[in-house]
Amino acid sequence: MKKFVFLLMALPLLFTACGEDEETFVQQNYLVGKWEITQTGTMNAQGAINYTNYVNDANCDKDNYIFNADLTYQQNDFVNSGTCTNQSISGTYNRLSTSLTLRYTTNVGGTPQVVNQSLTIVSLTYTEIVVAYTNSANQLVYLKMTKV
Repeated sequence: MKKFVFLLMALPLLFTACGEDEETFVQQNYLVGKWEITQTGTMNAQGAINYTNYVNDANCDKDNYIFNADLTYQQNDFVNSGTCTNQSISGTYNRLSTSLTLRYTTNVGGTPQVVNQSLTIVSLTYTEIVVAYTNSANQLVYLKMTKV
């Protein structure tokens, strides 16, 4: 009889414990936000990445990337040639695991041309990202950025 009473008391606990496990988990998109470039890096002969501080024009804003939740982005490259000028690129991005593709349109000889830039996400936290890409000289370059 004691076993039957214990079973009756424990049975409601089993049903209430299962109900809370059914919540839907939503993964936060850490990429969304404004990222300022802090360091650049290259790989040495031993396979280690050597980072150096990223140098911006002293009187201008810091170069940055802005990734929006609607899959658009803006790359801001500030140049100081007497006055600060932003050489901005806007477009869309697509992220699949560690692959990040930036897509934008530029004019070449008056003709619009779509450019796809491929980056690899080396590491990504809520406050820091490291991406790698191959530059025009066919060298692997690393960018370390901090979220602001």
